[in-house]
Amino acid sequence: MKAQGMPISVIIIAALGILVLIVIAAIFSGQIGKFGRVANECPNRCQGPMIKATELAVSTEAMSNVQCLPGESKLPGTFIQKGQTGVGAENLQYCSACCVQTG
Repeated sequence: MKAQGMPISVIIIAALGILVLIVIAAIFSGQIGKFGRVANECPNRCQGPMIKATELAVSTEAMSNVQCLPGESKLPGTFIQKGQTGVGAENLQYCSACCVQTG
């Protein structure tokens, strides 16, 4: 009578495949935080006083009152000031308004 089951080579290949998926997941999860921060940076010029993350909820009226220069338009949403690598999320400085060149 023959023994039935999977060959050892199939088990090794499956184990290597799982290991590769774990490594890819670890790399991706580390980079996703960097991407989120860069995606929220103001692409041109921060206008008005800088606001901390804890002040965002109470500063929406002040943010809407900030005017951009002629030839610029205010982007909707909340943006962080550029160049804050290594700063913790609670200490990030947010723009009162993010102004970009139009035309």
